[in-house]
Amino acid sequence: MIAIGDLHSRLDEVASRPGQARAVVTLARVEGRRLIKHPAVVITVALGIVQTVLFLLSSEATSQHDVGWLLQFSALLISFGALLAANLQASKSRRDGSEELFRSAPLSPAARTVALALAAVWLMAVLTLLLLAGDIAIRAMGKGARSDSGAALFPLFDLVQGPLVAGLFVLIGIAVARWLSRALAGPVAIVGLFAVGNVVLKAAKSAAWFRLTPFDPTFLNDGGALAAVHAVYLAGLGAIVLAVALIRHGWARWVRALLAAGLVAATVSGAFQLAS
Repeated sequence: MIAIGDLHSRLDEVASRPGQARAVVTLARVEGRRLIKHPAVVITVALGIVQTVLFLLSSEATSQHDVGWLLQFSALLISFGALLAANLQASKSRRDGSEELFRSAPLSPAARTVALALAAVWLMAVLTLLLLAGDIAIRAMGKGARSDSGAALFPLFDLVQGPLVAGLFVLIGIAVARWLSRALAGPVAIVGLFAVGNVVLKAAKSAAWFRLTPFDPTFLNDGGALAAVHAVYLAGLGAIVLAVALIRHGWARWVRALLAAGLVAATVSGAFQLAS
């Protein structure tokens, strides 16, 4: 009887997985819309657009041949805003005392965390469109203004690395919220990342380890193969950060698999970048 009861329990669990997956996707759509409409994201997008337009309309834009850094800076600025927005969204239920209400819902806390992570796709898509528009605007200005990566339209640096870094920052915001529910946790994480970023930017860009920084400009002249490896590296880092967030809800087998896959991807791709 115990074996039969256990079998029925497992069958019910398997049968419920498709419905749970649909619920996760539905929640991800809702959270994705909330994420791109969050004031922290809207403000940083506006700041990125304003600083780009002001520079392109100034006389300085005509004296510089490479102004692709405008897109890089804007992507990084929006990534910081997304980190804060994702952190506040992920910690809202614990801060306003509604966590117990959410726990009574059909979705588990781990499933809700996955939905929040999938919401990053919305931000990445919006950022890709903004970078496309920015690239076109830079080229339309003419007078020598073009992308840092050369004559190629829509450079891989801007359209792949920028959104991937934004997605990584969203995952960092979620992970911080899962372990620290204080509202100040997100801003503190941003300050910490900003401080580390300043140290990295002041370092010698010829150093081999510089390739392992998320926002790495050194692979631009190395061809598409190394750029693809760097994209795999960023995806591996994202898997590690998501696994850290999910560990808060339990050390499940699939979480261990996600962590192992992220470690392997980041280690192998990182080693390949250092060796190249």
